[in-house]
Amino acid sequence: MGRRDRILRLTLGVLRLLLALNILFAIIFLLAAIASLPLHDMLAARMVAKYPVIDAERMIGGIRALLLVGVVASVPAHVIFSRLIAVIRTVLAGETFASPNARRVRAIGWALLAIQLLDIPLFAILPRFAGTGVGLDGSSFSIGGWLSVLVAFVLARVFAEGAALREDLEGTV
Repeated sequence: MGRRDRILRLTLGVLRLLLALNILFAIIFLLAAIASLPLHDMLAARMVAKYPVIDAERMIGGIRALLLVGVVASVPAHVIFSRLIAVIRTVLAGETFASPNARRVRAIGWALLAIQLLDIPLFAILPRFAGTGVGLDGSSFSIGGWLSVLVAFVLARVFAEGAALREDLEGTV
């Protein structure tokens, strides 16, 4: 169990770091989107100077939209990181099949679904960058992402069943 505890503790540290970075980047993205409003003319002038053939208005709108999608994506990411941290803490405490873990894993499933659904606004935003030479490979349909949603919901059910069995067992002892 010692080796697994080290791995879980390392994972806990990584998740705490990711949680903090997620919050930091959400704040940065929001501030950048807000700052782009009074700086609009300067941004447009710089874009046109560097890329004379682009529609600066369309590009700035696309950049703002991407920043806001990043802020929105930080919410389900926060749910995933914080719920995984809570699950790992219960596992380290020897309470793997505690009832709250089923709810936590279900919340992770919903958060993963939300992230997958964010592809919809991304697919609407990315055409704003067509013809600019900007790589548009940042978003695509991911079968792995959709499967992870299903796996999370199945695991939530497994955790719920495990918690119920554990409670039954404790009741018979």
